[in-house]
Amino acid sequence: MKNFLLSVLCVLSLSAQSQVNEVLDNYIEAWSTHDIKKIDAFYAQDVIWYDLSYDYTTKGKKNVSKAITDAFLAYVPDMYWGKSGDVFISGDTIIYEWVYGGTFNGKFEGQTVKNKKFEIKGLSTTRINKEGKIVSHKDYYDLFGFKKQLGLIK
Repeated sequence: MKNFLLSVLCVLSLSAQSQVNEVLDNYIEAWSTHDIKKIDAFYAQDVIWYDLSYDYTTKGKKNVSKAITDAFLAYVPDMYWGKSGDVFISGDTIIYEWVYGGTFNGKFEGQTVKNKKFEIKGLSTTRINKEGKIVSHKDYYDLFGFKKQLGLIK
């Protein structure tokens, strides 16, 4: 009986991990469509986004959706983002390596940047609730490398 219960718990745990991974894959796919409404649909009302590079936290679905899409999509019409390495899942949390890139056109920290191709690596921690919505998203990425590729630093 003990082995049976352990087997059931393992199956339930794997099922939950599979759901967390599936939500993340669908979220990344929404980004590839560049459809802000699709991206926004993944956030819980009380979502929190933390950007380590700027040590800044944004709270609430409306604020997070605008801030994160402005930061990573607004000036990169050909943006791409995808998993690129290790993925770790524990309960409702997934930690994953990624690559983000495209061609930047616009203002960055007060400087105009035109047609600069870039690609950076990062790592995110995303927590997903039982309804399949993102409640916490934390980004850690190579801001120095990004600025260098945009020609803003030598």
